[in-house]
Amino acid sequence: MEIQSVEDQPSLRVEDVLLIALKKIEDISRTKARIYSGFYSGIGLSVLEEDLPDETINPILWKKLISIDAKLNLILEKLIQNSDGFNQAQNRQVSLSEEDIRILTPDVFSADDFIEIKMQLPVNPPVWIILYGMVSRFKILKVEENEVWIRYSEMADDVKQIMGHYLFNRQREIVRKLRSASEISAAKPKKT
Repeated sequence: MEIQSVEDQPSLRVEDVLLIALKKIEDISRTKARIYSGFYSGIGLSVLEEDLPDETINPILWKKLISIDAKLNLILEKLIQNSDGFNQAQNRQVSLSEEDIRILTPDVFSADDFIEIKMQLPVNPPVWIILYGMVSRFKILKVEENEVWIRYSEMADDVKQIMGHYLFNRQREIVRKLRSASEISAAKPKKT
């Protein structure tokens, strides 16, 4: 039995609907895929022990201050994301792998166009990544619906890791749903 190396194994590919913003750029030679490093609110993080109030602060007031702080952080995060173009993102049907992406979009591109892709991966917590790549295929399907294939350029290791994590977990989720559906259909009594 021949054992394949990790490099020889086919990459994971999943079909999904993700928040995506596409923009044609002139040159990707100095760009590298990265995790969006904007402002993060830390929602879901617990308050550290050193952040707990001492006995002189009213616990009810402390909870209200924590709540206000979290809401202000969300507002700041949204404002920064809007200024960085993330407010242009829309849900798009994609076929995603670690090497390339197929996107259904109303945007028109040409082969060899350089593209910046801002994409939100629904991991826990959700994270925005910025990818760069070149259009390898473009096809007009119908009015306002085009299919574009983009091959990624260089990626930072943290982006590769989070992309692999998302792809693996999403594919596992899809397999679980298919198994569950087949078990349900097999368990149904057959009509005679």
